[in-house]
Amino acid sequence: MFTYSSQMTDNNKTYANFNSCTFQGRVFDATVTKGQYGEFVAITVITNLSDDSEGVTLTFNNSNGLLSLAKKGHLTKGRMVHVTGHISGVTEVYEKDGVTQLLKRPRLMLDSNTAQLVLGAMPKQDAPKRSAQGTVVVKRVSEDATPTVTDEEKAEAPLF
Repeated sequence: MFTYSSQMTDNNKTYANFNSCTFQGRVFDATVTKGQYGEFVAITVITNLSDDSEGVTLTFNNSNGLLSLAKKGHLTKGRMVHVTGHISGVTEVYEKDGVTQLLKRPRLMLDSNTAQLVLGAMPKQDAPKRSAQGTVVVKRVSEDATPTVTDEEKAEAPLF
């Protein structure tokens, strides 16, 4: 039989559970910057948890594939994305000049080692422009006439 003791909790280490969340939202900011360990991109995504809300922000860093996407211009503001990762922190406040301030949107920080992003639709103003003509349909015409089959040839031909 297991007996609970308050002394046990003082010496035990807790470990993060395997929790993963997926969000759909729009890129609010993707800034490439240099840090202690080299260049990385700091990504902020805004997602709405309910209708007519201010939403929440998701923030995480990446120095691999998302860094190259940001450098190539694929993480433009307003682009729809799907983000998956482990939540490493949540906050609604920040401190400025010694005074605690309330954020406009609560912030979820994702673990940079687990955060993944899948690109979605681009904002309309950033999408590639279509030509004024629209789609042109080209019909190919064969110069060979379609052969005709007589009733005698149909009778002689095997079914399979």
